[in-house]
Amino acid sequence: MPRPKVYDDGLRRRLVARATKMLAEGGPSNLGLRQVAWAEGTSTSAIYSMFSDRAGLMHEVGREAGRSFLAAQQAVPVTDDPYQDLLAHCHAYRDWALENPALYQVLLTPPALDMRLHGPLPEAESADPIRKVITRLIDAGTFPAVDTNLILGLIWASIHGFVSLELSHYYDPLPREQLDRMYETQVGMVARGWATAAR
Repeated sequence: MPRPKVYDDGLRRRLVARATKMLAEGGPSNLGLRQVAWAEGTSTSAIYSMFSDRAGLMHEVGREAGRSFLAAQQAVPVTDDPYQDLLAHCHAYRDWALENPALYQVLLTPPALDMRLHGPLPEAESADPIRKVITRLIDAGTFPAVDTNLILGLIWASIHGFVSLELSHYYDPLPREQLDRMYETQVGMVARGWATAAR
């Protein structure tokens, strides 16, 4: 009886990277297992052996999306002004989503994903940077002393709503400059609303 073929971790990483690229370029409908395997010079047997099925591969892509999102949040500089840091995190959120629309969709597809790393965002590890900023704002008395995840969840609902509408082309044909101003206004109003609640 032939021994089962062993696939190495290098191939695993290449398959995840290829699937991530295909999703980024064409969305979930662009992710065919045969195409992923062919592009990396292997067979679908390798995918089934390492990931069980398409959902398993999507799970790994979701983990990569979560890590990429987290890296973008961690790249936001920490300053002495947590209020401005919060605004910067909100802008980093939108920037990442606009640069990675397919991965953003994957990030928010709970059934196939690791809920500890990403989606739904308020409870995810990938939200830790913005959660820390909100904690700083609460400690400083700028925001009310309520549950951090409550504030995070409501801020997230606001920015996610705007970004989702933008990615679905709801605002077309408004120019990017106008959308930037709209988003800036929305983020500012949400942050000021929480600051007002602390008074």
